Amino acid sequence: MADDEGPPWRELTSDEYGPRNFPDSKGGAAWVASSECLRALLQRQHDGEFRLRLILREAADFRNFPGRDPNWKGDYDWGPDLALCCAEIWIERRNGRRKRVDTMSTRPRPW
Repeated sequence: MADDEGPPWRELTSDEYGPRNFPDSKGGAAWVASSECLRALLQRQHDGEFRLRLILREAADFRNFPGRDPNWKGDYDWGPDLALCCAEIWIERRNGRRKRVDTMSTRPRPW
């Protein structure tokens, strides 16, 4: 299927579903609420309403640890693993450049 065929694209960032968006008075409640939000969005994708494009943002989702690589999706905090079921996954660097990363199985070269 070509990119211009099928349901429209809907971009998704952790601002919409991330655990930090839900109050957590009982340990783990935010994670559960985040998972439910993702599950509902993925069901709508499955129903053909839209295709989800997860945007991992260096400015908001990049983990803080030594040796991290801003070009590698594994070094980002995407929340519940359900987020990786989106139709596409992209990284958005601080400078605004984007690259599709859901097809990468190894760390990429710098871009």
